[in-house]
Amino acid sequence: MKKSTLTLLTTATLILSGCDSDSHDDNAEMPTSQLRVTHASADAPLVSILMDGDVVSSLSNVDYQQGSPLLNVDSGSHDLIVRGLLANDATADVITANAVNLAPDMQYDVFAVNNVGAIEPVILSRSNIAPDEESIRVDVLHGHPDVGGVDIHVTTDPSISADTVAVSDLTFKEDDANLPVTLPAGEYRIRITLAGKSTDADVVYDSGNIALDGGSDLMVTAVPNVSGGAVSPVNLLVADGKTVNVLRNTGEQSTVRVGHAVADLADVDVRASGNIVSGLDAISYETIKSIDLAPDSYDLTVTPTGATTPEAIKAPGTTFTAGSETTIFAVGQFAAQSIEPVVIEDDLRSVATYAKLRVLHANPIAGMVDIHAAPTGTGFSAETAVLKNVNFKDSAVLNVDEGNYDFAVATAGTTGVLLTATDVALAGGNVATAFATENSIAINVDK
Repeated sequence: MKKSTLTLLTTATLILSGCDSDSHDDNAEMPTSQLRVTHASADAPLVSILMDGDVVSSLSNVDYQQGSPLLNVDSGSHDLIVRGLLANDATADVITANAVNLAPDMQYDVFAVNNVGAIEPVILSRSNIAPDEESIRVDVLHGHPDVGGVDIHVTTDPSISADTVAVSDLTFKEDDANLPVTLPAGEYRIRITLAGKSTDADVVYDSGNIALDGGSDLMVTAVPNVSGGAVSPVNLLVADGKTVNVLRNTGEQSTVRVGHAVADLADVDVRASGNIVSGLDAISYETIKSIDLAPDSYDLTVTPTGATTPEAIKAPGTTFTAGSETTIFAVGQFAAQSIEPVVIEDDLRSVATYAKLRVLHANPIAGMVDIHAAPTGTGFSAETAVLKNVNFKDSAVLNVDEGNYDFAVATAGTTGVLLTATDVALAGGNVATAFATENSIAINVDK
């Protein structure tokens, strides 16, 4: 992970006037500034944010597309650190911003941007003067390292044109002199095109109509879209001072994966309202299939391939939201009529610094188990148990350093190995799933 160091001195200076040089007011309040920190590096791990050596309250495990509210801090010079949280409880200070001078009555936004190998800070500032109740104030940051200059169209007209461009040729990391802008409160539609493009066919992001209430003071950041069912290359992060929300393109889909872990059931089809879902047919034992679906509610069933009965699983009203990643495993035993779904709200975002391994206990006859992981060829012991007392249908995610590993499922509290998977290669950025069935540990490398 590349380390970036930045020393910043703002031109703003605190001027004390109207008093003699030897005057002193013990009751004077310390001047304050406002500070917000946002994780905008798409392949970076979770981070902690430190100021002057201490972790900032509520900023100990900040994930991608998350950020803090506007925090009131003492004005003056501060040292800021963005600390990456790596596998095996290791850490790395990936951004260090020393002697950042926070002037009174100013707002500061600190962003961790770029891919993790070139991660760097961007700091934007503006006066801490809220808009009136009839207006909104909007600042914008282009935070996608792989996209060139863009035009931002703000209109509620059905179509865009050169006349609807509100911000032109905004480039990555640019602090545009025309921003922030103050606009009347009301309904808006944000569309993004590459710079100089002004037709509807050129739109790469469309927010749809959104109501912006008077008095809103917004920081909008365009970041890489690595969510499930991605259609647009960007998501917009909208920070209002209290929360950071993801505003998705109107055409986004959802990623749905189905895993087959039933030993005594042949290939299966997934059906929605009785019809086979294309791409989720003929799913064989110990495999996972994945497709993107329109966000909606579905009446799902699982049946033997080519047949409408019997319905091994019934899951009416299964809802998938835009940008979501959902994995559904069929587990249990067909003969015992005990098949059921295990539904997992997944996070398939790649993290460059380690591999993410989803582990599922899908063996209906094994009872409680321990999950072991060890470098290839080193053997298993009590110390290699990475998950203990795992019940049937339990699931967890392990962050694993790059390397080759042997995995085992053992009876809980023992090294009595029931199942193994040997010499599994995992690299930084991999996202994989390991599910223990009656016969083996099935490994699926998702990314």
